[in-house]
Amino acid sequence: MDSHTEITLDEMHAGLRIVRMRRWFLWLLILAYVPLMMFALAANDAKRMVVIAFVGWLLLLIVAVAMMALARCPRCGHCFHMSGYLFRPVRRCFECDLHLTADKRAKKDQAVKSQHGSGSDREEVK
Repeated sequence: MDSHTEITLDEMHAGLRIVRMRRWFLWLLILAYVPLMMFALAANDAKRMVVIAFVGWLLLLIVAVAMMALARCPRCGHCFHMSGYLFRPVRRCFECDLHLTADKRAKKDQAVKSQHGSGSDREEVK
């Protein structure tokens, strides 16, 4: 995709929704580590349960990071969180600078414009 390709608001929303869901999955997985380890330590066979819990959590973490790193930007088509081959979980696409909440802002701007534009003879102030 070209970085100047126009996309619809629905396409942008669908693409950014995937990016946001993958980010939430990663952050929730990271937050789940301590409660998971506390649960494993409370088991009868604590050493074995801690190893099992840690290996399972680590495998899920690898999958979550890979899914998040490979999430595509809906505007330019490049990996949203990748700069070259470096993974950086920031809130903007490294290629086209699309913000993670650009779809929500665009919908809010549309709603404001439609409220101000309907039934009023006021000119837009820029």
